[in-house]
Formats: sequence, structure tokens, C-alpha cells
Amino acid sequence: MIHSLDAWLWRRGIDHPAIRTLLRNEILLTAAFLLGGGLVFAFTPWIFWFGFGLAAMTWIFWGLARFFLRRGLGDYSMAFLRIVIVRWLGRLAVLAAALYLALIQCAAPAQAVAGGMAAAGACALISYALALRTGV
Repeated sequence: MIHSLDAWLWRRGIDHPAIRTLLRNEILLTAAFLLGGGLVFAFTPWIFWFGFGLAAMTWIFWGLARFFLRRGLGDYSMAFLRIVIVRWLGRLAVLAAALYLALIQCAAPAQAVAGGMAAAGACALISYALALRTGV
């Protein structure tokens, strides 16, 4: 399953091995928590909302990775900076709307969502560090 997910990420333009490892681990962790949380949602919705926080951050990492890996890293300019800011603000607005719906409309526990977002950040840092350490 890991090789097929790596191949899928490669086809989507994620060609840097460390970033591909980071995103693969993020996607697998998110899928595990969303699936497990969906199965036990009636008993404890906390696991599902933790997965929601993971999914939100995984989506942000995915968008940033696709954007920066598609663009040459030496071609920075003011126009490039404007594009980065506009894309980041667009993702931030979608994330804010999703968080509003989850926290206010669906009454999700804020600690679960924030914990999932923090766990996604920690998973990304650990995955990237381990990928660089192993020489991927």
C-alpha cells in the first residue's frame, strides 16, 4: 500500500523523496484516524474530530508541497510572492470556513481539532527529519 501511495503522489507532481514521505505519512495517519473515528463516532466523536484536524493540516501541506515543487526554487520574484500570498490566503479562508462549520455548526470539541492540527505538524516535522536522516 505504501508503494502505491508513493506512486500516486509521484503522478500528482510530488517528486522530492523527503516531501513524498512526509505527505504519505500524513495521509496514512489522517486516513487511520478518520476511518477509526467514523467507526466509533457514536461512542466517542473525539477521534473523528482529531482526524478532521489532521485532514485540515494535511490539505495545507499538500497544497504547499504541490505549489513549491511545481515551481523552480530559484525563480522568486514579487509576482511569485503575490501568488504565494493569494494562494495561502485562499487556503486559509477555506480552512476557516471548515473550522467554523466543524466547531460551531457540528459542535466538535475544540481540543480534538486543535490536537489533530498539532499532531499533523509534529508528524510532518518528524517524517521530514527521518527522511533526511535516512538519506531519502
